[in-house]
Amino acid sequence: MKKSILVGLIFASIIAGITAGILLHDYSNASLEKATLEEVKNANQLIARQSNVIATATKEVKTTPNTKIVYETLYLGCSHLESVTEEIDNDDVNKNEEFFVDKYKEWNVNNFSEDMVELYKEEAGICDKHYIVKEKDGRIAIYNLDSAGNQNLKEITDVYINYLPEEDIELLKKGINVTGDNELAKVIEDYE
Repeated sequence: MKKSILVGLIFASIIAGITAGILLHDYSNASLEKATLEEVKNANQLIARQSNVIATATKEVKTTPNTKIVYETLYLGCSHLESVTEEIDNDDVNKNEEFFVDKYKEWNVNNFSEDMVELYKEEAGICDKHYIVKEKDGRIAIYNLDSAGNQNLKEITDVYINYLPEEDIELLKKGINVTGDNELAKVIEDYE
């Protein structure tokens, strides 16, 4: 009989241990679940507070004393794109894109950064890089062509044509069409 009481006590102890373990486990999970729900609630409150924050420190892009201004003009009569880069005027330093849109109404602002402002426009007619090289008063002269085909005297060089071969003299009397400053310099150099 003592054996059966002892076996009964051991069996009861095992059952009590398993029951206590299950109850402890359930209590732990409930506490963990409660803590997790509390953390989610706190996170949601934090997000709600942050969404009510108004940004006050935005960095607006403005020009600096080192900004370059690029003027690009497309001439529709000759399809040449002329680009001129200049230093920024002191009055245009520390200005935003809206300032340039207002100031340069006849231009489009294609690019705006602290380093560079690109302004673009299209013009009817031809650019001022179209020339005719021909003879005037015994010397080689350079004429600009305008949109209407008019020749406007730009310069009379110090090169006299009477020392040139006869075929070159005939070409110069008719006129040689030249486009661009580099080509003009090359033609003049050939006759010097």
